[in-house]
Amino acid sequence: MPNPDGDTATGCPVHADATTAPRPWTPGLPEPRPVEQLLLPDKTPVWMVTRYEDALAALNSRRLSKDLGSALPELWPALGYDGRKTILNQHMNLADPPEHTRLRALVSRAFTPRRVADLGERIQKITDELLDGVAAAGTADLKDAFIAPLVSTVLYEMLGVPLADWAEFERNTYIFVGLGSSSSTEEVIASVGWFEDYLTRLTAQRRAEPGNDLISGLVQANVDGDALADLEIRSTVMLLLLAGAETTINLLSNGILHLLRNPHQLAELKSDPEKLGPAVEELLRLTSPVFTVVYRFAKEDMELGGARIAKGEHVMISLAAANHDPAQFTDPDTLDIHRDASRHLALGHGTHFCIGAPLARLKARIALRTLIDRFDDLRLAVPDEDLTWTPSLVANSLDHLPVTVTAPTA
Repeated sequence: MPNPDGDTATGCPVHADATTAPRPWTPGLPEPRPVEQLLLPDKTPVWMVTRYEDALAALNSRRLSKDLGSALPELWPALGYDGRKTILNQHMNLADPPEHTRLRALVSRAFTPRRVADLGERIQKITDELLDGVAAAGTADLKDAFIAPLVSTVLYEMLGVPLADWAEFERNTYIFVGLGSSSSTEEVIASVGWFEDYLTRLTAQRRAEPGNDLISGLVQANVDGDALADLEIRSTVMLLLLAGAETTINLLSNGILHLLRNPHQLAELKSDPEKLGPAVEELLRLTSPVFTVVYRFAKEDMELGGARIAKGEHVMISLAAANHDPAQFTDPDTLDIHRDASRHLALGHGTHFCIGAPLARLKARIALRTLIDRFDDLRLAVPDEDLTWTPSLVANSLDHLPVTVTAPTA
C-alpha cells in the first residue's frame, strides 16, 4: 500500500509476541504520541492513534468510515471482506450515517432502558448462585466459575437462546473470539456457518411466535414502517455476542484483579458501596476492556494528529493509550476510585458509543458489590506474575483469575 508520499508503506512493526497483555497501550508505542503508521504482525499497515485528543477526534470524525467497502481493495483480504453482505458486516458498528442512524434507531427499540433495568433482579440471582459455588469450593478460577458464566447466562437469556443450545453457543463463540490466537481460520469459518444456520432458524421461530426476549424485540422493532431485515437481525446478534460479552468479561476480570492489587481501595468500597459507581468508571478507564478499536477508513485524503492519511487507509484507535494519556489523567497507571474518570473512552464516544453500555455497567455494579460484600478475605491464589493474558491487539483478556475466598463470619 502506498503511503501519503507515494512510497511503499513503512512503519514500526508490531511483533506478534508483543501482543501479550498486560500493557497500557498498543505494542510498538511506549507512550501516547502523534499518529503514526505501524505494521501489524501480518504486515498490514495501519495508522495508530494513541493520544486522547487525537482519539476523541477520530471517534467523532465523519471523514473516517466504518464501512469495510471504504477500505482500499488490497486491504480486503486481511479484513475478511469480499464485498458481500454477510452475518458479520450488516450491523450498526460497520455502518455510517444515515444507515447507522437507521440501524441504531431500530435496535434501540428492542434494547430499551426498561429491558435493561428489568434484568437487575435476574442478574442478582445468577450472581448469588454462582458465588454460592465459589464459597463452597473455597478456591476457584473466578473468570471461569463466576464472571464468564454470569455474562453468558444473562446474554443468552436476554436473547432467548434455549438452555439446551447454550453449550454449543459457547463453544462457537469461543472459536470465533479466538481468531488469530487459539482458533484457525478454518475453525472460524465453520463457526460462522453454524451461527448463520442457527440464527436463521431462531429468527424464523421468533417471527412465528414472538416472546419477551431481545430477538423477538428486534423482529418486532419498527420505526415509521421500517424494520430490520433477517440478515440485519442475525448480524446484530453476532455483534452483541462478540463485542458485548467480551467487554464485560474483560472489565470484571481485570477490574477485580486491580482491586485485589489495591486492598485499601477494595476495603473502602466494602465499607461505602456508594463509591461503586465512580469506581466502575475508573476500572473502565484503567483496564480498557477493548484495547484498540479497528475498522475506520479514510473517506478522503486527510490529516489526523499531524499525520497525512490517504483515502482508504486503515486507522486504529488505541482506547487504552488514550485512557492512559498523562495529559488527561494524572498518574494514569494508578487505580484511584476517587478520580473523576467520566471522560474515559473505554466504551467509545460519539455516533458509535457502545449501545450496551448501560447493561455492562449494571452487571459490573451488581457483580462487584455482591462479590465484595460476600467475602471478607478475597485474594489471588497464585503469584501476580503467573497471570497471563490472551495475545490480542484488540481485547484485554485475562486468561484466568484464580482466587481463594473466606466467607464472612456470623
